[in-house]
Amino acid sequence: MYRVLLVDDEAIARTGLRSAFDWERYGYRLVGEASNGQRAMKWILNGDLDILITDIAMPVMDGLELTRRTRELCPWVKVLLLSCHSDFEFVREGIRLGASDYILKPTLDADSLGAVLDHMRLKLEEEKQMQRILTEHEQQQRLNQKKAAEKVLFQALSGEPGALAKLEAWNHNGPYLLAVLQLNSDPGAGAAGVQHKDWHDEIERLMGQLYDQAPEALAARLETDRIAVYVPLRHAGRLPASEHEAAIRLPIRCAMGLSRRYNGMDKLQEAFREASECLEGLFFHKDQQILRAEELPLTEADRPAAELHALRAALTVGNMDISEERLQSIMLRWQPGRMKKRAVLREAEELLSLLAMFHLPGGPPFPQIGEVGKLRSVEEVKELVLQGFHTLREEAMRHPVPESTLHERIVLQAVQYIKAHFNEPISLQEVADEVAVSRNYFSELFKRVTGHNFIDYVIDLRLKRAKELLSTTSLRVYEVADRSGFNDVKYFSKLFKKLVGMTPAEYQGQHRK
Repeated sequence: MYRVLLVDDEAIARTGLRSAFDWERYGYRLVGEASNGQRAMKWILNGDLDILITDIAMPVMDGLELTRRTRELCPWVKVLLLSCHSDFEFVREGIRLGASDYILKPTLDADSLGAVLDHMRLKLEEEKQMQRILTEHEQQQRLNQKKAAEKVLFQALSGEPGALAKLEAWNHNGPYLLAVLQLNSDPGAGAAGVQHKDWHDEIERLMGQLYDQAPEALAARLETDRIAVYVPLRHAGRLPASEHEAAIRLPIRCAMGLSRRYNGMDKLQEAFREASECLEGLFFHKDQQILRAEELPLTEADRPAAELHALRAALTVGNMDISEERLQSIMLRWQPGRMKKRAVLREAEELLSLLAMFHLPGGPPFPQIGEVGKLRSVEEVKELVLQGFHTLREEAMRHPVPESTLHERIVLQAVQYIKAHFNEPISLQEVADEVAVSRNYFSELFKRVTGHNFIDYVIDLRLKRAKELLSTTSLRVYEVADRSGFNDVKYFSKLFKKLVGMTPAEYQGQHRK
């Protein structure tokens, strides 16, 4: 049934329209009447009509203004104008505003009204059919794109180098988690488990539900009963992983391993390894359905990245009590059966190097890092590391570090990180996280200390690298762009010409001569 609204300031005219035509017999339903355009707006605002029949000359809001507002708010609505002989100029204006047709009131009867309504209904049906076709086409396009992305994700997890670049080009970059999900497969579990013969259907249903709840996620089928899921966290701030599980918590019974939070596609396989290890780790946790990388027991191969980061952050701001707690927590791992001698010595050297960064020139003698390899017991190694820490603590008590020096340390640490990663996708937030300060604070601090904003500094490093490659190698321009950290060769060429005064090809040709 097509919904019709009648608008005329004359009650007798509305009564005549109501009674002159058998509305429901021909597939129409009168949804209401109004004496002017203003009173008709409640139906327009609700979108509760398909056809508007309105007089032109009315008080408060006339039919022309009502036509204009209806076409703005409900563009699918067909408008039929009613006019007198003297209203022809108004009719022309109404057609310009989007009215579909008009009828002169003196000639209005059931036949003429029925013919106009049938024409409008045909137009409505054609538009609905066209909209259905467009919607189906868009859905198919999105499905094709998603399938292509799923294939590339699988290739990236399998180690194909070109696949990582494709994911970055598709904007699958930035902070993310990786999950590995496995369906429960217990033949006697009934509805709680999944039968082997039903795995394909259940995996498809699992992925469908996943995309319904997390449209930006990307899944790749790994084995018969297992999928990997890339979950972007672009709008998630710095929330812990546990607060994002809702994005991949689905009704189907399954086990799930969750990686830590990562930035950049270069860490994708590390995240995949973590999530897979977490899934396997559930073998030792009978009543647990989800295991996160943070909950995995440390092994020799594990690096206490979070503890080291926390130690560095505490040292940066001069909090020696927290620094000592972090240091002791790291050294608790130095136990037989948990780490080997070589790993302990390597980690001790790393800790002393970190402490040495905060030692002021001219201060108390600091332990030599080279002495670590000469020590014969883990207790001696701990004693040497603690000696370095207590030297820093004593120095901090006697000579508090000025705020400006702390700022310089933070920026120095950031610059070292930027120089190591400028040819990769790198963001202000990522560097701020690395030095353990807020994004806005780091942006202001970096500009104050270096005199440059973050983006300009990174671009300058990338351009210097590009100039070096153009003048010393025979790489093509797109290869130079990629190795310098520019993902878009057109943007690289345009920026290079703007800042250098010539195109990359011209610069390369000049140096070859």
